[in-house]
Order: sequence, then structure tokens, then C-alpha cells
Amino acid sequence: MENSSPKTRRIKRRIGTVPRLVLALFIVTSGVLGLVVLQVSQTFGQRSVALVRQNLVDEVAEYERAIGTSTSSNVFIYSKTYLIEHQLNSQKSIVIAIVGHPILGSTGSQGVLPDGPIKNLVYHFPTTTKVLTFSALGVPYLVVATPILISGRPFGVFIATADLSQEITQMHQMLVLVLFEAAIALLFTMGSGYLLLRRVMKTVGGITNAAIGIADGDLSRRIDYSGATDEVGTLAKTFDEMLNRLDEMMEGQKRLLSDVSHQLKTPLTIINGNLELIARSGQVLSQDNIESFEAAKEEITFMSHLIDQLLLLGRTMERDFILRGPVDFRSFMADLYSSSVVIADRNWQYQEPPDLVVEFDAAKVRGALLNLVENAVKVTQMNDVIEISATTRGSVLEISVSDSGPGVPTGMEDAIFARFARGSQPYKKGAGLGLSIVDAVAKAHKGCVVLEVSPYGGARFSMLLPLVMAEIPDDDYEL
Repeated sequence: MENSSPKTRRIKRRIGTVPRLVLALFIVTSGVLGLVVLQVSQTFGQRSVALVRQNLVDEVAEYERAIGTSTSSNVFIYSKTYLIEHQLNSQKSIVIAIVGHPILGSTGSQGVLPDGPIKNLVYHFPTTTKVLTFSALGVPYLVVATPILISGRPFGVFIATADLSQEITQMHQMLVLVLFEAAIALLFTMGSGYLLLRRVMKTVGGITNAAIGIADGDLSRRIDYSGATDEVGTLAKTFDEMLNRLDEMMEGQKRLLSDVSHQLKTPLTIINGNLELIARSGQVLSQDNIESFEAAKEEITFMSHLIDQLLLLGRTMERDFILRGPVDFRSFMADLYSSSVVIADRNWQYQEPPDLVVEFDAAKVRGALLNLVENAVKVTQMNDVIEISATTRGSVLEISVSDSGPGVPTGMEDAIFARFARGSQPYKKGAGLGLSIVDAVAKAHKGCVVLEVSPYGGARFSMLLPLVMAEIPDDDYEL
């Protein structure tokens, strides 16, 4: 026998719901805070520049009031006096150009005079007030230039400039501060959102785990929620109440099935014992009595078999219904075939299964497969083909029983798996529970039963089970 290593179960790791929701909250909150920071920075910058511009416009107005109605002959003198007496902060500078006179400039104006825009304004007087920005030696400036009008004609130009470096620095500082505050708000939002979502999803996770436990047959699982009585708390408590009622209903159903089955077995055993006494008494029975006697024995046997199947179906609802263990699959299939060929005279076919050691409940699977074999025998006659085969398909173990009988009528593919369904052969005696048991055993192994058309024209029932390789201890091998 080949040494097969245990199958490694691959688990696909997915990001949990809470991290995904927190990530979505982070993206939305970051987007909103980003828009707020952008809007605040733009508004602050625009207001800062607007304030500087207003200050320069005020300088222009103050100069115009200072020169008043000066004539062309003394406007230069008034302008020079204005520059001497007027106090400017370190950010602002003034340049005055008058026709036929040297260019006048306040302290700091030498840095802006060589620049192209200022030169252009000095040598080409504007006819209206202009506002523009430019950079000189990497320093940004805001400029307000207004013509000096005498008798309605441009006689010169008054240029007020302001260094915007301080405003830009303040805007950067404000941006850093707003970003810091936004980061604090983002962290607070993420933290509170995470705690809230974790609380909610913890309860939802408890509900999910309870549902998984129920799917595995554990009806004792409860959430036992003890938090706030909000919507989530109400959901958890309602779910627990539903589980309590479901558990009570299932327990009641199992007790009823068990009690009825046991109560029926007792009179059947008594009746069967009395019939055995009659058979051993040596009394001569008439032909009618013999036929009645045989019919009664047959019905008792049928009822006993039906009760056993009902008890087995009742046990399928229990969590420990399946007892897994290592199974030499080739020996298991050979034993199944040997037990099948003695049931009836058919053209039995057998395909050699793969040499594996797998894990499943051998007794339950064998009983379910024998049900499939008995059904195949019922719908076939002598020399009809019944084939037993097994193979693996990826991570699935497939065990099939095929026959050359009439097959399953169209439209009844699902109905035949219902309890007490007997197909379309009323002349065949049966309880109609065989396929229900097969389906229950397959589902208890996390598998299923598939119905197809067999290669021989009849039905092909395949039990699909997860392929779980058994782990064999090293001391089980002999050298």
C-alpha cells in the first residue's frame, strides 16, 4: 500500500468585515477631511491675499490724497516728500515714476525695480489701475499700479508692492495645523468607528457561529448576549429565543420518533413470537391460513425494517451521528461488492477503486451504499447490469452505483429523495426511506448525492464525499 500523506486543507484568508468597513470609513472620512482642508487652505490664502491687496489699494488712495491737485511742476516734489514722511512696513515698497524726473523708490524697492513687470509699468504708464503678481529672486510679490493723472492725462505711475512670503509662510503653517487637526479627527473617527463596528460585528459573529454550529447539528449553541438592548442586542436575544424554540421542537421530534418506534417494536416482537410458536406447534394449517401466516410474517419483517430506518433517520439530526475513522478504501469497496452480489442474480460489474486510506464513517456509508444497491436490484431483472465503481475527482471521493433498469422518470429527480417517496414502481415493496437515508448520510459528511443517466441506460446514483486522507501513524508500518 502506498504511503499517502495527509491532505492539507487550504484555507482562503479573506479580510474580515470589520477591517473592510473601517477601510471604507477611512477612505470616505479621508476624502471629506481632504476636501475640508483644501477648502480651508484656499479660503485662508484668498483672504490673506485680499487683505494685502486692500492694504496696497489703501496706499494708492493715501498717495492720491497726499498729492491732491498738484500740478505737473510740483508733483515730483510732493511725491518725494510723501516717500520721506510715509512709514512703510518691511513687506511693502513703493515706486513712483514721473515724466521727466528720476524714479523714486522707498526702502526695499531696489529689489523689484529690475524685474520685467515693474520696468514695463515704469516705462509704459497704465491708463487704469492694474493688479498683478510676479516673483523676483524667488520672492512672490503682489503689485497694485495706478496712473498719476494730471488734467486727465497719465503723467506718471504709482506702484505699490507687497512681499507675500509671510502670507505664504502663514498659509503653510495653517495648512500644517489643519492637517494635524484633520489627522486627529481621522484617528478619533477610525478608533470610535472600529470599536463600534467591532462590538456590532462581534454580536453578528456570535450569531454566525451559532448558525454554523446548528448546521453541524449542535443545537445547544447560544449567543448569550448581555450588552445594550439596541437593535443588535434585540437581534441577538431574538436569535437565542428562536434557537430555544428550535431546540425544543427538534428534541420533541426526536423523542416522538424514538418513542413511537420503540412502542411499535414491542407489539411487533410479540406478534412475531406468537407466529413462531404457531409454526413450531406442529398444527396442520389450511392453505389460506398458511398464506395469511406468510403475509403476516412478511409485514412484520417490513415494519421492523421500516422502524429501524425511521430510528436511523432520527439519529441523523444528532451531532455525533457520524463517527469518522481511517478506512482502507480498496478493502471497503471489495467488501461492499461481496455483500452486494449475494442479494440477487444480476450481471454484476466492478471497477477497481484507487488504493487510498481515507476518513469517513464506514458503517454509515456502507449502509447507504447498500440501499443504493438494493434499489438497483428492485428496478432490474436477471442478467441486467449493476455496476459498483469509485474514483477521485480532485478533492472529491465519488462512489457510484449504476444499473441498466428503466431509470428515473423525468421530473422526479428531486422528488425521489423525499421521505416515503417510492418512485413509479408501485409493485415494488419498499418504505421509500432508502434514498432519504443515503442523502442524509452524504450531507452529514458534507457531501451530496447526484443522480445521472448511467452508461447502461438506467440510473446512476453517485455519493460525493470530501476526500479526507487518513493520517496513519508511523508505527502502523512494518518493515
